[in-house]
Amino acid sequence: MTGSFLAGSAALLVTACAEPSVAPFAELDVDGNGRISRNEAMRDVVLAGLFAEADENDDGELTPFEYLQAAHRP
Repeated sequence: MTGSFLAGSAALLVTACAEPSVAPFAELDVDGNGRISRNEAMRDVVLAGLFAEADENDDGELTPFEYLQAAHRP
């Protein structure tokens, strides 16, 4: 039983320490205009923290390309 408990605890710890993921683009693009505004990005804590850096052209919106770059940053 101890081995199973340790294996389960280790798996839980690895999951908890993994990089947080970003919500799917379609889920964040609430108004369906094909871009994610700063307000829409606030629905995802990870993307909200990356928004300023991800918004490469500083237009206040993320294009699908900008979103993909932000979502797949190490």
